Amino acid sequence: MTATRKLLGKIWAVYGMLVFFVMLLILFPFYLIILGLFPTSWFKPVIWFNHHVYPRIFFALVGIRIKVHNRKVLDTGRQYILVSNHRSAIDFMANTVAFPNVYKYLAKKELTKVPFLGFVIKKLCVLVDRSSTASRMKSLEWMKKSFDEGYSLFFYPEGTRNKSGEGLGVFFSGAFRLAQELRVPIAVMTLQNVHKRSGSARSMDLFPGTLHIRWSGVVTPSDNTTHESLMQETRAMMARDLMD
Repeated sequence: MTATRKLLGKIWAVYGMLVFFVMLLILFPFYLIILGLFPTSWFKPVIWFNHHVYPRIFFALVGIRIKVHNRKVLDTGRQYILVSNHRSAIDFMANTVAFPNVYKYLAKKELTKVPFLGFVIKKLCVLVDRSSTASRMKSLEWMKKSFDEGYSLFFYPEGTRNKSGEGLGVFFSGAFRLAQELRVPIAVMTLQNVHKRSGSARSMDLFPGTLHIRWSGVVTPSDNTTHESLMQETRAMMARDLMD
């Protein structure tokens, strides 16, 4: 990557951050009213807006086009355990655009400290303190409750952004244990070329262009599977579909 491209990527990333937070500030009074005063039954339309309107406006303003491949593997009327690779700060918005319905996901407790965004995360996400075993167990119960409420559940098996320099980082087993326990199919989403839109996972960069997302397939638990076999099959699908 040339020095000029690196500089432009950082300038565009600053612009992208401004776009994201200006949009958040404009919408925050509505979030404050609905999430602060109304019952949780009102939250699903807000999540739908966050998944299908907010990110599309953001990506249009920063010049990124989302191209979703192989969506036909999904049954739009079914709930899933959703998994995706994770490399950049824009992943969470790209994931929402690719999935036709809505889901809930685990969010680090530290994110609740981010001004304005922290309030929305606290209301709409399942929070986890990774340093606390009790917190992780409580988060698991919240995830099961969310599934019973009709939501799909989303996980990054790598846990956090993959900064290893390899295509995929080490996978953790939580998503696969839950899928095996609940007998819920795992829908595997691969962000194929996110590194070309966001640069290194260790830096803050942003580049206009097309982001390709592929639904790599669906892995279905059964009496003959284990969480280890589900994890291995999922990882193999993602590795197969990653672009150079």
